Amino acid sequence: MAIILTAFTLFHIAVALACVAAAVRLLSAGERAQWSSAAARFSAEFLVWVYPVAAFVSVKSAWRALAAGDHAAMPLMLLPIGWLIVMGVVYAIVDYAEDGVIGNARKP
Repeated sequence: MAIILTAFTLFHIAVALACVAAAVRLLSAGERAQWSSAAARFSAEFLVWVYPVAAFVSVKSAWRALAAGDHAAMPLMLLPIGWLIVMGVVYAIVDYAEDGVIGNARKP
C-alpha cells in the first residue's frame, strides 16, 4: 500500500505543480486576453487554484490514515482525481454552453 500511495503522491505533486504553473500563467494580461469566454476562464482558474490545495490535503490525510491503520487511505488519495474529472465535465459544459462547440474557449 505504501508503494501505491507513493506513486499517487508523486502524481499529485506533478499535477499540482502543473496547475500552479497554469494558474500563474492565467494571471497575465496576455493570457487573459486570449480567452473568449469569461465563464470558461473562471472555471479553468477555479480548477487550477483549488487542485493543489485539494491534493495536499488529500495526500496528507491518506498518509495519516495509512499510519493509523485505517482503510480509507486509497479513497482519500483518489479524491483529487475525482476533482479533476468533475471540473473537466463542468468546463466542458460551460464551454459548450457558450458557443455550442467544445474547445473554442480560447482564441487561436
